[in-house]
Amino acid sequence: MKKFLSMVLAGLITISGLTFAEQKNEHKSKAQQLIESSGKRSLEKQKAKEQEKVIQEAIDAFIAGQKILTLLYHGKIEEAKLQLEKLKKKMEEVQKKYKGKLERLPIATLIYEIDGVSDIKTAKQLAEEAKKAIQENDFVKARAILEALRNEIIIETQYLPIDIYKNAVDLSLKFLNKGNKEKAIESLNLAVNSIEVETTIIPRPIAEASILVDDASKIYEKDMDTALKLLEQAKEDIKLAKVLGYIKSEDEVKPLVAQIEALEKAVKAKKVSTKGLFKELKKSIKQTQEKATQTK
Repeated sequence: MKKFLSMVLAGLITISGLTFAEQKNEHKSKAQQLIESSGKRSLEKQKAKEQEKVIQEAIDAFIAGQKILTLLYHGKIEEAKLQLEKLKKKMEEVQKKYKGKLERLPIATLIYEIDGVSDIKTAKQLAEEAKKAIQENDFVKARAILEALRNEIIIETQYLPIDIYKNAVDLSLKFLNKGNKEKAIESLNLAVNSIEVETTIIPRPIAEASILVDDASKIYEKDMDTALKLLEQAKEDIKLAKVLGYIKSEDEVKPLVAQIEALEKAVKAKKVSTKGLFKELKKSIKQTQEKATQTK
């Protein structure tokens, strides 16, 4: 049986007085604080986004299948029949509700990050070493280097396939009504094990650039210096994404860099068009992130 993934919410304990990290953070500029927290904030933003997609009725159906299996294993046949009848009706409702819209429903997400190289100079050096290792047929060394060049957010999503799950539940109930407990368990196991896992890889540098541009758009009128520093870092993040291989060509990077530089000039000149330029840049970064994101 596949392990059911669930989101774990960490509790935060507040202690009076500032911690050492907080005291140290007080001496950092606003720009530094926003830049250093962009990775964590991009991850939290993605977590919230993915959690919104999870469908509770699909989770309930999956858990119900697990509970019925437990009843069957313990020989509680009549109670299992009753619960299977309820689950069958529930799946009929789910199938009707999502017919033509979704074939499978997200029931859980596990999100984590791989914090690799974040310095462009180091990334370029490693990229060259990886290319050289491949040319020399030293794939062991190349794999180790390429692993260091990963800088990404990983999303593992579990899906309940509606039709497969429903059909397996129906079959399990038929077998149980015929007195075939073993076949009923086998069918229900098929339902529970029909869960599909999809992995999505989002480039962290692009996600962080998006966060920083959004930060800058909120403060540029009141705090120009901080906004400009954030835009400069966003530009570096975009360039880093190219070096790490998330953006495939220089032709994709140049327009984005040009947009950021045009926006920097507009911020400095306090142009009326600045707000519109921010909107256009956010859209461009979003499109770049979507193109660079991989799903398998």
